Amino acid sequence: MYSKNLRQKGFTVLGESADLTQRIIGQAMVVPQPFLSQRSDIVENYLKAEIEALAFSVAPKNKPAVIKTIMRRLKANANSTEEAYQDLLKGVDRKPFPSLDGLRNVQRMLKPRNPKIGEVKTEEVIDARIMRKLDESGFIDRAYSAQGVSLK
Repeated sequence: MYSKNLRQKGFTVLGESADLTQRIIGQAMVVPQPFLSQRSDIVENYLKAEIEALAFSVAPKNKPAVIKTIMRRLKANANSTEEAYQDLLKGVDRKPFPSLDGLRNVQRMLKPRNPKIGEVKTEEVIDARIMRKLDESGFIDRAYSAQGVSLK
C-alpha cells in the first residue's frame, strides 16, 4: 500500500517485502527474558490474541470489516486499502513462529551500522516454546477453523 503511494510521489522503491526470497522478521513479539519467565501467561494470552486476529483478518468472510478498519485506521482510500489487504494476505505468517534465519538476515543487514549487533547470538534471542505449545495443542488450527480458514 505504502510503496504505491511513494511511487506516485516520485520515490524509488527498492523492493517489496512480500517479494523477498530471504526471510526477515515479519510479526515479532519482543519481551525481556525476566518478564517471559515471570509472566509467561501474559505472553501466551497476547500470542493467542494475535493468532485470533490474524485468523480473523485473512478469512474471506471478514474482508469487508478488515477493509473498513484499514480505511479508518490508516486513513486510506479504497484502492490503497484493497492493495493493503492483498499485501496482508500475501505477507502475513499464518503461524507466526520466530524465524532464526529472518533474525540472522536482519542482523547481517544492521551489523554494518552497528558492529555490536553482530555479537548477538541469535539462537539465544529466540524462544518459541509458547508458539510450539499453541501449535501442538491445536489452538492455532482451531482459531483459523473458527473463521472458516484452513491452514492445510
